[in-house]
Amino acid sequence: MEAGNINDFIDNLTIQDEMVRYDGYLYYFYGVQFCEEKGLYYTHIDRFKPDIHHFVDEFYYYECSSKADCLEHLLNDKYWDGKSFYEIESQLKWVDG
Repeated sequence: MEAGNINDFIDNLTIQDEMVRYDGYLYYFYGVQFCEEKGLYYTHIDRFKPDIHHFVDEFYYYECSSKADCLEHLLNDKYWDGKSFYEIESQLKWVDG
């Protein structure tokens, strides 16, 4: 991961939002959150181009009953053109707002 440590990035996702650049897009990770109403944890990523003011779509969404499982899916599901977060992390650039 360019401009940051992959382990720090992943740790941050359990407590806050983060952003990365990849393949001409900005991806906003909303971290792992808890929905009181549903009693479930969820995570999602929105895609923007070229900045946070140009929303493209909700790129990824997952919900489940476990915070750890939610993070596991976020990192290992193959939603990056058939690849997981770990498979493309070397091409990601961690960015500040």
